[in-house]
Amino acid sequence: MSIDQKSDPEDTSELLQRIHVLERQLEEIRLQTDVLLDIARALNASLDPRVIAANIISAIACLISIDQASVCLYNEKTQTFEVIGVFDSRTISPKIPPNLDLSFLSQVLSNGATYYCPPVSSTQDWEWICCIPLQNTQHKTGTINIHAIRQKEITPEQMRFLETVAGHATSALENALLYAIVERESITDGLTGVFNHRYFQKRLRQYISLCQRGKRSVTFGLLMIDVDNFKQINDCYGHQFGDTVLQTIVTELKNNLREEDLIARYGGEEFVILIPEATEKIVLFISEKIREVIENTQVHYSKTCVNVSVTVSIGLTLWHPSDSPASVILRADHALYQAKTTGRNQSVFK
Repeated sequence: MSIDQKSDPEDTSELLQRIHVLERQLEEIRLQTDVLLDIARALNASLDPRVIAANIISAIACLISIDQASVCLYNEKTQTFEVIGVFDSRTISPKIPPNLDLSFLSQVLSNGATYYCPPVSSTQDWEWICCIPLQNTQHKTGTINIHAIRQKEITPEQMRFLETVAGHATSALENALLYAIVERESITDGLTGVFNHRYFQKRLRQYISLCQRGKRSVTFGLLMIDVDNFKQINDCYGHQFGDTVLQTIVTELKNNLREEDLIARYGGEEFVILIPEATEKIVLFISEKIREVIENTQVHYSKTCVNVSVTVSIGLTLWHPSDSPASVILRADHALYQAKTTGRNQSVFK
């Protein structure tokens, strides 16, 4: 015998409530997923680490009532941290306090796990409340740090969200750092570390354009430098020592030029220097200073324990309003040719 069973109204009500709770949870999950997708897009929209850091802090602020936060990059070679993003709700120009000990973050990266210590006092400044490591199996990239919050604690759900954001942030920063390396290598000379010929040509055109539009006052100087008797150095001591000579000369150039002066390797043993907003007196002074410094520099040859003297010849000129990139280079090159054919180890101005 079968008995027809009717639904209990209480059971139906409880089932509807459970369905309602599940629907709400699904909606929250959908919203969180949408937020994370938006965050991922924002983080990967730029290859500037500082823009990425600002987006990381904005993402955190969407979920947690933060008053102070920072993002730090880790340099694995020097084992130091660089602050690339700072937030302080009290000011539009936030800065990390100079006495804040960033070495604490080394422990966070070494442990490889999120550090969390609820705030002791709501008035305490720049505490280490939460530090989330940014790292993968190959690299330690940095940390996301929360220093002050307006809520009592960070909930487990919020912490999971933060760690998910940290995963996206790690990928975005790794991409940005890799791009920076590739970009730097594309414009620098592999042996000496100064700019390469292609980048010099680009900057020369920019200098000329700025001068023509009146964006720079006066003019700029151009120095072409050639190492004297470089073939003999290679033949006598070997090409590896020749590389050392070039590296030594670049070191001396960097030590004796202004920050705004641009050095590039023009090719072989030739270097070129752009001197912004120069006069004939300025370029002559800089040229002679460089020549004398290199003349007094000796490069140690370890195989025979001798010090080898090196000299350079320099051709210099100033940009004229009628000059093209090719014509100003040609004039400096003619000056260099004259310096080399009339005795070497001298500066000639044209």
